[in-house]
Amino acid sequence: MSEEGKSSASAPWPTELRVREGGRALRIAFDDGFAASIPAERLRAASPSADKRRAPSPAGGAVTIVGVETVGNYAARIAFSDGHDTGIYSWALLRRLAADEATPPAS
Repeated sequence: MSEEGKSSASAPWPTELRVREGGRALRIAFDDGFAASIPAERLRAASPSADKRRAPSPAGGAVTIVGVETVGNYAARIAFSDGHDTGIYSWALLRRLAADEATPPAS
């Protein structure tokens, strides 16, 4: 990812977005060294899109990630196997979701 548009006062900047596990997870790494994988189902459920309608899951049941593209220098658009592709996930939202995945559940 480009450093263009990043200010020194900004939040950690993503350095890697990679679809993993056959589309079942998105691996994201940041320039501060933090990295985590976010399950596709979690991303789909957290879609910031106003249009959160969900089509029936494809055969096999679970939704997968079928595409990721950056949007400007502030977000990513993630396309899912159920046809949903209108959510714009800001870097801050992806960081929060990744942190939630990296934090072990309370016992």
